[in-house]
Amino acid sequence: MIEILPESRGGIIGFRLSGEVTDEDYTHVFIPAIDLATERYGTVRVLVDIVDYKGEDFGAMTDDLVQSIKEPSVEREAIIGDEEWEKRLLSVQPAFFLFSTTDVRFFRPERRQEAWRWIGEGIVHLVRAPVPGPR
Repeated sequence: MIEILPESRGGIIGFRLSGEVTDEDYTHVFIPAIDLATERYGTVRVLVDIVDYKGEDFGAMTDDLVQSIKEPSVEREAIIGDEEWEKRLLSVQPAFFLFSTTDVRFFRPERRQEAWRWIGEGIVHLVRAPVPGPR
């Protein structure tokens, strides 16, 4: 399951991955949230809390994300997880760190607040002005 965290605001989106994550979780929650924030703010920052995550098929996730998310739109990614998760994710780096130009940092669960501070550091919360239509 993927859920959007209540601390999300503006161009900062936090996700919690728990239990088994399905293809539908990516296509109905993760990708639409990033797309909407990108439309409104231009660039986004993503926090992923994977402490309760049980697993899924990285191949399916990679296909969905590569096809759906514009890489330059994600400028920072904070990943919260234990040491085991950091090792596991580094071993599948091409599948999980799809945003090659993104500044990615790991945080242990006890440093969750620090992860939120870092992900929000220096961000400007502006909504793009609507483009005027014909009169």
